[in-house]
Amino acid sequence: MAILTTPSSKDASRDWPALLAAVAQCVAHLGSPRFEEDLIALLHRGVGIEQCILFAYAEGDRMETRLVENSRYPKVAGRLAALYAGGLFRQDPHYPRLRRLLAAGDDEADGDLMPMQAETMSPAYRRHLFAFPDLADKVSLLIPAGSVVYYLNLYRDLGRGRFRPEELAHLGELMPLLASLIRRHYRQAGPAALPASPEEATALAPLSARERQLCLHLLRGHTLKTAAAELDVALSTAETYRKRAYAKLGVRSRAALVGLCRRG
Repeated sequence: MAILTTPSSKDASRDWPALLAAVAQCVAHLGSPRFEEDLIALLHRGVGIEQCILFAYAEGDRMETRLVENSRYPKVAGRLAALYAGGLFRQDPHYPRLRRLLAAGDDEADGDLMPMQAETMSPAYRRHLFAFPDLADKVSLLIPAGSVVYYLNLYRDLGRGRFRPEELAHLGELMPLLASLIRRHYRQAGPAALPASPEEATALAPLSARERQLCLHLLRGHTLKTAAAELDVALSTAETYRKRAYAKLGVRSRAALVGLCRRG
């Protein structure tokens, strides 16, 4: 498992050997479940963040969660992602740009780097997304990939403060690389997909795609070992998915997971 470190951005911008090593890990695991952990490690190493959420915007005006990471507040981050993907994304100042990129259907452009536009947010939108857990700033990467636009959101907390101009410039330098990695990974990835009932879809909305599939396999009677085999991941990886999913959902056992999904 990749070790997620969070050096200062000043140090990260100079530590090219470590940054290249993180990139190499991402390349080595394209298409595999390990990639998402490596991507998070690269983002921590490259820009210094407290929270990362990756969405996929697709035809039919659908926003789906692909990756959620906040080691301090996993449950809150999961709920935030579910709230956003559930419809709040239409209040995002970047929503019109997402629609235009999707309509264009480009799958080779580097994408757009968009700083937070606090002045254009409605009070309700800002209250929902930034009141907790002490988020101070966000920068978004809009990555067109043909029939989908990936929407990578990177957050800073009050302790670290807002992104500085030189940090945004450094992220801009990484943008073509991040766009290529994300596009290539999700084109290659092919997780075994189980359908979810409406109640399950609602209950599991805060989870990433892989965490959701792991929970669906557990709900269908699989053990962690057999679920790992079905998803073609190591048992330790499946255990990590389960731990993160249970933390986001606020449950501690499969029985509690079943109860949550039955309530919807």
